[in-house]
Amino acid sequence: MERFEHLAMVAFLILGLAMVRLMTNVTYLMAKNTIHNKKEEVKFYWPHSVFCFITFFTIILFWWTCYPLNNLAYFPDGGWNLFTYLLFLTVPFLMFMICEVVAPQELAEGQSLDLRDHYYKYHRVILGLAWTLQVCLVGNLFVFFQGELYSLKVLGRLIMLSVMFPMVISHNKRIHEIGMGIFFVGFIYTIIKYHIFATI
Repeated sequence: MERFEHLAMVAFLILGLAMVRLMTNVTYLMAKNTIHNKKEEVKFYWPHSVFCFITFFTIILFWWTCYPLNNLAYFPDGGWNLFTYLLFLTVPFLMFMICEVVAPQELAEGQSLDLRDHYYKYHRVILGLAWTLQVCLVGNLFVFFQGELYSLKVLGRLIMLSVMFPMVISHNKRIHEIGMGIFFVGFIYTIIKYHIFATI
C-alpha cells in the first residue's frame, strides 16, 4: 500500500459520510412534501438549494481531483508530513460540517419548515464554513497541485472568496441571491472548463 492510499482512507471515509448525510437529509425534506399535509410542508429556497447542489458536487470533484496524488511522480511520499496531512484533511472535515448544518435533519411530527428561514438563521455558520473551505482548497492547490498555480482555478477561487465574504457577514437578501447566482455560474463554468471532459 502506498503512503497516500493509507493517509487518504480517513479523508475519503469522511467525504463519503458527508455525501450520505447531505443526500439523506435533502431526500427526507423532499419526501415531506409528498405527504400533502400543509402542517408538515417544506418550503424550498433557491439559494439554499443551489448551495446544496454545489456542496454535493464539490465533494465529488475533490474526490475526483485527488487521484493524481496516488502518483509518486506527481506528489512524492516525501512530501507528506503532519502539516500537509492536516491541510489535506481540513477539506473533508469542513465538507462534513457543512453537510451537517445546511440541511435540517428529521423534523418533529406536524412541524413545517421554511428553508429560507433556516438558511438565514444559520447563514454565518454555513457560509463561514464554506468560505474557510475555499481558503483550504487554495492552500491545497499551493501544496499538492503546484502545476495548476498559474491556471484560472486560483483566480476563480479568489473571486469566489471575495463574493462569499459579504454573504457571510450580511443578512441582506439581495446580496445573498446575487452572490449565490454568481457562485453557481462560476461553479458550472469550472466544471465545464476543467472537469467534465478531463480524464484522470
